[in-house]
Amino acid sequence: MREVILVVDDEPFVLNIVCCVLKSAGFTVLRAASPGEALAIGNDHSDPIRLLLSDVVMPGLTGPTLADRFAQIHPETEFLFMAGLPDSPEVCDRILSRGRAFLAKPFVPRTLLEKVGEVLGMDRAAAAFSLP
Repeated sequence: MREVILVVDDEPFVLNIVCCVLKSAGFTVLRAASPGEALAIGNDHSDPIRLLLSDVVMPGLTGPTLADRFAQIHPETEFLFMAGLPDSPEVCDRILSRGRAFLAKPFVPRTLLEKVGEVLGMDRAAAAFSLP
């Protein structure tokens, strides 16, 4: 079974690129343009969602607040946050102080895939995805 990743970003360009990279690496990708949409997908999706990859600063909810709410729906889910620094230093500090994974924007596809592999506990070979 392919790993399911839910990507949440309010910037359409970033959302599209990240989803493309993850799909190219063989992941099943769900996409949400807002925290509210991500929560709705979580409520509707009964199968495990292995990773929530979320922007930090979005209208409505921050990524960490979204993660707290999402964990109530899908406790099996791991979390990875991404942000262009200094989007919100205090929110980024909150992420790091809680030991959550973080990826600074901008990043290249290989960095994204390596970080996803690290968070999901994939071995080095599995994390070294090749892009077409």
